[in-house]
Amino acid sequence: MSARPPSAAALFATFLHLGLTAFGGLAMIEPLRRRVVEEKGWLSQREFLDGVAFCQLLPGATVVQIATYVGQRLKGPAGALAAAAGFILPAFVLMTALTGLYVRFGHLAWIQALSRGLNAAVIALLLQALWRLGRDLCRFWPEVALAAAALGTFALRVNYLLVFVGAGLVRMLLSSAGEPAAAEPGRRAASPASLRDLGVVVALAAGAGALWLTLGHFSPLLARLAAIMAKVGLISFGGGYAMIPALQREVVEHLHWLTLPQFLDGLLLSYVTPGPLLILAAFTGYLVQGLAGAAVATGAIFLPPILIVVGLIPLYEQVKSSPRIRPFIQGVLAALAGMLVWTTVTLALPTLTDLRTWALMLGAAAALIGGGLSLLWVLAAVAVISLLVF
Repeated sequence: MSARPPSAAALFATFLHLGLTAFGGLAMIEPLRRRVVEEKGWLSQREFLDGVAFCQLLPGATVVQIATYVGQRLKGPAGALAAAAGFILPAFVLMTALTGLYVRFGHLAWIQALSRGLNAAVIALLLQALWRLGRDLCRFWPEVALAAAALGTFALRVNYLLVFVGAGLVRMLLSSAGEPAAAEPGRRAASPASLRDLGVVVALAAGAGALWLTLGHFSPLLARLAAIMAKVGLISFGGGYAMIPALQREVVEHLHWLTLPQFLDGLLLSYVTPGPLLILAAFTGYLVQGLAGAAVATGAIFLPPILIVVGLIPLYEQVKSSPRIRPFIQGVLAALAGMLVWTTVTLALPTLTDLRTWALMLGAAAALIGGGLSLLWVLAAVAVISLLVF
């Protein structure tokens, strides 16, 4: 394990690099784990998985929340903001650049080809996450049973949050009330729970509110855009996929800021852009008010969930080692394994439609799981091949 916690600048640089290859939402959990746990030694395996369980229960993009959790554990609020900003920045820059091209030249045909190949690579990333995390999450029969039950409930379209909370509660019932908490390997993260950190969160929230009121004075349109994106970010339990219908309802059906074809084009761009699917907010904001709209929409949709993570971590750190809470966390992680299976199947069915997509997926999976190649090089190779064969 690393002897000293990293600086905020080191966290920003690390998550900036991860953000450049952050395709596939939940598929990015394994690359994040490998970098934070195995390569950097910043957190133990258990500390990282505790963070994953915590973030599953909160609104917003899960991988951004995990980045925030890691940064907060290591360097307090400054580290949390640095890690989250580094992870989001590549997606924001690329999305605004692609949206600028879209506005100027119209439909970009090559995006379709790129999307097919990268979606196949996402399936390989999900398989890698299942292979690595499944061994840790489902080692005992209660976790295996809960993962299977969660998979069934996802297939029945049961609410995402109810599945995770229910799995945690069932695991608590299956566990002995007097069972001692397992000893945690490795050192604890450097950032303790403190009133100072909570004060920073309150100050940031107050500053964001003051900025919103000022924005409303100079540009009511930007202020309304910020309010809508903040609302969508706060109700997006389940990540970007849960956000899509809510955002469509607001900007297409109610406000008519975008047409449905434009919204679908933005969704396609968000699939081929690294980073969270919620970066669709940047596309929407750009079409509403240019670059300023893109920046305001991106900040508004991500900041409230990030502040929730930072504000709740001190409480979570105090209760997570309780013998009553640890089984709950284990249940949530087991449900995550079921969710990874469900996500893999649902994305694979419309993606792996011919020999070319199957070949790209299998090749990427072999390179990642069997060969241990860098994710960046694998994605770059898939992108080039996609442009050639599709």
